[in-house]
Amino acid sequence: MGAPDTCPHCGTPLPRPSPSGGRPRLYCNDQCRWNFHRSRTQRWCPLDQRHQRQTDTRRQRRHLRQQAETLASTAQRLAHDLRAEDLAQPTHQTGWTQGPIAGYTAAALPLLSQARATLAAAVTTDRAAGATWHEIVAVLGTSADTAARHYRT
Repeated sequence: MGAPDTCPHCGTPLPRPSPSGGRPRLYCNDQCRWNFHRSRTQRWCPLDQRHQRQTDTRRQRRHLRQQAETLASTAQRLAHDLRAEDLAQPTHQTGWTQGPIAGYTAAALPLLSQARATLAAAVTTDRAAGATWHEIVAVLGTSADTAARHYRT
């Protein structure tokens, strides 16, 4: 910034104040004032946006990790139940005993709903990190409109 009697943008001397009073001028003209504020905004605004993106990405990544851990524990519980059934006597396994025949499907449903929640968290995390819908749908194999409609927050 220049001396108090020069324009902070271009450095030219400021016009003398009018004898009738008023505030002293800070810039030599409106164009210099506009250019100075524009250059200042371009300098600091992207840093603020980058900081906000990093904060959002960090928060979304934490949520994605929690979803993935829940998915893993649900899958581990299903695998443990299936392993216990494999070790049981054949007459005690599903198909030999009375009860619901679609027990495997019923056991896998929580896994499917948790996988969908994990996928939604992954899409949200990618969007927070700056990925476009076109980059995301290249992985999902759907249209950008469909993905945006399903996963937009």
